[in-house]
Amino acid sequence: MKHSIATVSLSGTLTEKVKAIAKAQYDGVELFENDLLASNVKPEELRKMLEDLNLELVGLQPFRDYEAMPEPFKSRNLERAKHKFELMHRLGTKKLFICSNTSIHTINHLDKAAEDLFDIAELAKQHDFEIGYESLSWGRFVNTYHQSVEIVRRANHPNLGNILDNFHISVLGSTFEDIYTIPKEKFTMVQVADAPKYDMGAMHLGRHYRCFPGQGSYPVVEFLNAVKATGYDGYLSHEIFSDEFRSSLIEPVALDGKRSLIWLEKMTSNSNNTQNESATKQQLQKLEWIEFATSAEKQTALIHILEAIGFVETGKHTSKDANLYQLGKVNIIVNRTESVQQFSPNSICSIGFQSSNNTLFQKWAEELRYKWQWGNNQSLLSVKGIGDLNYDFIEGNDDFLSEEFEIKKQSIASNGILKIDHLGHSVGAEYYQSNTLFYRAFLGLKVDESIEILDPRGIVYSRVAKNKTGNIRIPLSSTLSQGTSTQQFTRQKGAGIQQIAFESNDIFKTAQSISDKALILPIPSNYYEDLKAKTQLFDELLKQMEEYNILYDRQADGEFFHFYFKELNGLFFEVVQRKGMYERYGEINAQIRLAAQERDRVKI
Repeated sequence: MKHSIATVSLSGTLTEKVKAIAKAQYDGVELFENDLLASNVKPEELRKMLEDLNLELVGLQPFRDYEAMPEPFKSRNLERAKHKFELMHRLGTKKLFICSNTSIHTINHLDKAAEDLFDIAELAKQHDFEIGYESLSWGRFVNTYHQSVEIVRRANHPNLGNILDNFHISVLGSTFEDIYTIPKEKFTMVQVADAPKYDMGAMHLGRHYRCFPGQGSYPVVEFLNAVKATGYDGYLSHEIFSDEFRSSLIEPVALDGKRSLIWLEKMTSNSNNTQNESATKQQLQKLEWIEFATSAEKQTALIHILEAIGFVETGKHTSKDANLYQLGKVNIIVNRTESVQQFSPNSICSIGFQSSNNTLFQKWAEELRYKWQWGNNQSLLSVKGIGDLNYDFIEGNDDFLSEEFEIKKQSIASNGILKIDHLGHSVGAEYYQSNTLFYRAFLGLKVDESIEILDPRGIVYSRVAKNKTGNIRIPLSSTLSQGTSTQQFTRQKGAGIQQIAFESNDIFKTAQSISDKALILPIPSNYYEDLKAKTQLFDELLKQMEEYNILYDRQADGEFFHFYFKELNGLFFEVVQRKGMYERYGEINAQIRLAAQERDRVKI
């Protein structure tokens, strides 16, 4: 399929938009007429510009409030259409897109709508033009694709076809089975968008919160599977109304849109691309290491908290100024080299994963145009993520760290910590959707629906990305609220890992083993008094929990215990213990934790 995007999806001037669309390597553009009206670029100049950029103008849109109208509105609409056809000749496009009527004057009659669409299609035929018709989910009488497809069928004109936009289908909860019955020659355009599952009206959601496929929660893959089953192989296009996109840098948004279309096509069942496996078969198997950027002058606080938790230095890198610290199956690299000094001191510069196939990851990174490079020994692949965070991949090599570091045998006392439970990734609001796409499309992780977390200074949005086995979990957080912990962190860093949570099999043993308990985040006694009132925890257990500042949550099938350390340059450590089948992250305690961090936000 060829790819296009409507100019309304992006910020900037019309000239800036089409240049960004060309740079992102789309094949075509849908021209949103208001963008032309607001521009001083004449239609002929735009046509020449698009030709020079090798972009096809696939359609002019939207033509509103046309069908099922009484006189004198119908006659006026046909006159309006003649003007649009003249404009289309000047622009060099052959398709006009009509959305279902929202006017108070429209008539609730399918045959009348079909009659009016036949008339404009007949007029379009004289110009060798095509009319595309779609249902708006907030259309006055026509708001489902079943209705719009039936109207096109009744009109029965060769120059009239259907526009299917999955947003308008999914926002109403409609299913896709009737798409399979549409003849492929009756498709004019297929548009794809994603959206979060917010509880609001279709119009408000559709005009402010749409996003690219892979960034929301709609069944976009199932939709395109249904479309492809008809044999349709025309344009796949974005029409995204998003406050976030229209206030963001134009080129990164345009590129993310292109990435989302590549991913979406690769995820559909009947893709004929021979490299489809690069989008579906590469897998992250486990988290291998976390690497900190620091310096000899700044490392003291980081080393102090690592050693207080129980980490022991076990290795020195063979060729650079970096050391390996280990505890349980957790590997932390402390890197003091000049190559990582662009990062804030004592912040995470890379995370390392074991992958199933590095070659597939490299091909996929290349196709999606993420920056990548091989390491010196060709066994390490590095991909640059949001905020310059490096994602490193080793292919099924459990001995990689022992090959990179001179390992010295050390006695490491067991204090219950087993492995990394999850990493908290905080990003600026402008990166939230982009990073969601990175995790879902590139890393192949499943991404949950966003939830709201209460910070004393506002609302933080969070969603969890995880692999199939659940041994890699990355909560992704963002906020628009000034003064929140997330906002303060991202204001300084733009994006980065803000939280490292260790899994323990005995959290009380772990808490007791902390050599400097002044590092532990204090929790107010009010919390434990309330916990006593609403749970059946034994008094002795509650006493221990208060002593070690341990928080608690439970579900029907499990329990969750966790405690935190004070912040280090905005980043904080957590220790958790899961009992039973508990699979969440103690979100119910987030407000308690965030308030405690605000009180005790000091540099350790």
